[in-house]
Amino acid sequence: MKKLLYGMLTLAILVGSAFAVAAGPGPGGPGGPGPEGLLNRLLSLKLTDAQKHDVAVILKRNRAAFETDMAALRNAFDGMGQVMRTDPANEANVRQAYRAIAVASEDMAVLRGKVEAALMALLTPEQRKYWDETDMPPLSKDAKERFHAGRELVNDWIDTHAGKDS
Repeated sequence: MKKLLYGMLTLAILVGSAFAVAAGPGPGGPGGPGPEGLLNRLLSLKLTDAQKHDVAVILKRNRAAFETDMAALRNAFDGMGQVMRTDPANEANVRQAYRAIAVASEDMAVLRGKVEAALMALLTPEQRKYWDETDMPPLSKDAKERFHAGRELVNDWIDTHAGKDS
């Protein structure tokens, strides 16, 4: 029973974390569409050849930093998973693992902001307006409903098996 409870708690935390990440920063950052989404957004701007070159140079200069930051973020999430699997009642370890996720997410957001600012400097006013207007689409209704349904399922299971105990 104890393992099942820890498993359910871990599932709830992971689902909540996934939802938070999915709602997080846009292109190139945690929860963004990733490289393909960024490329699609850039292609939609109808960049000139000179702009394509300059954008590519900025992205190339920052590629290693993005890869490093993404690896740090993955490691931080792996660390949290390890803590939750091995010692979930150790509040200090849980808090430390969560702080590692926060630091890695913050580093990624700062890098994304710097790179996006450099990219925006290359765009015409019309392109910047289009970029702003076509910002990341909100989380789809279907994804929100799946998350809500999953949360409700967990809550129903808890209420069914916990009875009136709290």
